Amino acid sequence: MVDGTGRRAEHKQRTRELINAAAMELFFARGFDAVTVAEVAAKAGVSVATVFNYFDTKEDLFFDEVEPLAAAMAEAVHNCPPGASMLQALQAHLGYQLTGGRTEIDYTEVALFHDAIGHSPALQRREQEIQLYRRQVLAQALAAAFGEDPPSASSQLAAAQYLTIEHIVAGRLRAMLQAGDSTAAALRTLKPVADQLFTVVRDGLGPLPKPATQDQGVGDR
Repeated sequence: MVDGTGRRAEHKQRTRELINAAAMELFFARGFDAVTVAEVAAKAGVSVATVFNYFDTKEDLFFDEVEPLAAAMAEAVHNCPPGASMLQALQAHLGYQLTGGRTEIDYTEVALFHDAIGHSPALQRREQEIQLYRRQVLAQALAAAFGEDPPSASSQLAAAQYLTIEHIVAGRLRAMLQAGDSTAAALRTLKPVADQLFTVVRDGLGPLPKPATQDQGVGDR
């Protein structure tokens, strides 16, 4: 039997999901910047005030899964067995993050999501802010695994490196989707790219010696 508190929580969750679904349908159909919060409220059958009771900003309507995805990223670290590679665990988890946990059945939504971001400077700015939050979450997860408080510089660097890989691969995924590639095909093409980036992070960049230019002779090196 669900008590009054449980029923209220269920009602709030259903309302939140209703508003988000209405917003994403409009954003995908017309573009994020062309849609107003008032239009989202009307489609969801609620007031504008109700929308802002659940979402602080219009951008939050679009990026509604930030916290669950960040939590899943941290869980990939937490669930890594002792002695196993946390970097490898994050590498295996990359595809989940890039698709927002969608399976191939829902890949059309992934393409629409990336296309909307690609056409909206406001969403691109918000995405950068979210990356800072995600870096903090991952650094905390790594620090917890190492028994650190607060996170060491090494944990912060490792978090930044993973998120940089994610950012690079996501950018290429977005470009491929906008060029007409399917999500599944793009992910297959990008897997070796991601694998190579993880190899670089694992092995280190080394000193990065600058190559000689074509007009430099042997004596100039």
